[in-house]
Amino acid sequence: MKIILAVLMTSILLLSACASTEKEPSRATTNQSSLDNSLAATAAKYPKDTVALTQLALQQLQEYEANKNLYTLNQVIASYDELYKRQPYNHDVLLNYYRLNLIKSFGTNSYDVAYWQTFFQQQPFLKTIDIAPPVYMKLPLAPRGSLSIEDRINILQETVHDNPKFINGNMALAATYVEQNNLQLALFVLETAAKHNPESSDILGALNEYKVDKIFDNLCHKDTSQQLTQVFEDYKLLVKQTPENAYYHMQLSTVLRLMGKLRMSNFSAKKAASLDVDFKSALAESDFWLGNNKALTTYFSDKDMHSLSTDDLYLAILSNVVNFNWQTAADLMPEYITRNDRSFYGVLYGAHAFKMLGKPHVAKQITETGLTNVNLKPWHQQMLNYANQQITSAELMAASKNNCNLSEAHFIEGLSDIKADNMTDFEKNMAAIVELNIYPFYEYAGAKQIMKRIKRSKP
Repeated sequence: MKIILAVLMTSILLLSACASTEKEPSRATTNQSSLDNSLAATAAKYPKDTVALTQLALQQLQEYEANKNLYTLNQVIASYDELYKRQPYNHDVLLNYYRLNLIKSFGTNSYDVAYWQTFFQQQPFLKTIDIAPPVYMKLPLAPRGSLSIEDRINILQETVHDNPKFINGNMALAATYVEQNNLQLALFVLETAAKHNPESSDILGALNEYKVDKIFDNLCHKDTSQQLTQVFEDYKLLVKQTPENAYYHMQLSTVLRLMGKLRMSNFSAKKAASLDVDFKSALAESDFWLGNNKALTTYFSDKDMHSLSTDDLYLAILSNVVNFNWQTAADLMPEYITRNDRSFYGVLYGAHAFKMLGKPHVAKQITETGLTNVNLKPWHQQMLNYANQQITSAELMAASKNNCNLSEAHFIEGLSDIKADNMTDFEKNMAAIVELNIYPFYEYAGAKQIMKRIKRSKP
């Protein structure tokens, strides 16, 4: 899955106000102490008047939010404890009293789950907001490594049952199902969470991660246009709600590419990269789809091949293959085949550069070394057999199970046509790839570029 599990599992545990708590007391200023003492004296003098006590609690809460220490936290909890006794139906008092005690558990590493569970069940209001129910605290307070994945699932299931509005509980449960490779249950959890939290961009963002992955999974087997339209609308909403979130812009770019809207996709990729430099690589990939070789040249110009990610190396190799820069592509291959996360396609297409340079023995060596420990699917084996001249074009086409296979078959055949100097068939193969419209495949992006060059070269 593309979804980043680490982000889901280490996101803020409770509400945003539930931050870490230090155990050392802080030194209050003279003015603050005087004000606190004055308010405390007034609250004690007039026990039926909650105005002074409320002011005291709010003042102490501000001090705690500024200092985040256990001493101040105990003071503000004591005030809210008294306020709760006087105003048990005041939602602001109730919420602060409950959440401050949640926060305290992180400072003391203790929490009476049974007591607070009874408290939580008696306060229906708490189930209408995004806050952790008591049972959730069994997770962060458990000794490291003491809970099995089944234990975690059970706790998280109780968590979302007790409070379906608790966003991080839903996301953590979905992420845990992903750990078990149970993607359907993860999707179900997020879809249910989205119904309870229709305004949550976190839930909608995570849900659309799964939906996009499912679209990629189904791309070669069924029509995904309806699903694409929905996730497109969702990501438009997400970037509108959180315009500074670079990741959502990048996901919108991915969806637009899936839809074949390459210029719009590139625009979103540029926006993502402008917000977060970590998306410069994804922008370069988008430039390849748009055929912007100038931008690609600029991107790779100041980078050493050894410092490139494996994805960037693959992009550089394929870009040079598509532009018939055989020597440059070949120069990248010795580094590429050392990468543990190299792909079958990078090895196959990159090795062809050596064939074009009249070095078939090197191509064979690169292929054999590069494909060691690479898991080959049956279709991959058919492509490899064709590249090694062990099966014919007709046999390769007959082995194709879907349009995705056909797109790749035409590409490897096209490379063989170039080697045979058969440019007529080469053009036919590239045109066939473009007509198949498998937009997110590198083969489509490469063929699109090649066809543009061919058209420009014709009188």
